[in-house]
Amino acid sequence: MLIDLSLPQKDLAEYMSSLSELAFRAGWMDGLEFALWRAATEAPFTYGQLQLTQDQVRRLNDLSRRCGGWIYFHDDHQETFVTLAEWQHRLRLHTGPT
Repeated sequence: MLIDLSLPQKDLAEYMSSLSELAFRAGWMDGLEFALWRAATEAPFTYGQLQLTQDQVRRLNDLSRRCGGWIYFHDDHQETFVTLAEWQHRLRLHTGPT
């Protein structure tokens, strides 16, 4: 939940949510964390109604670096912070072996 996050973590969660609003008019679209991670680590792309820009990707990366992790949406706890190592593990579970 946002209330449980530190300020840098909350900044990342709120920015991710704002991108979801621009793309789908939804506070947190299902799979948002994976789509934005793809944009942040590969290249910007069209996400819903939003053409992600290099500036938006840079801001995602900066906010992630500042808090030392990533945000994902947990069904019970809502916006949840994980370290980058934990996120990499979740990402592997989501995408399967490479």
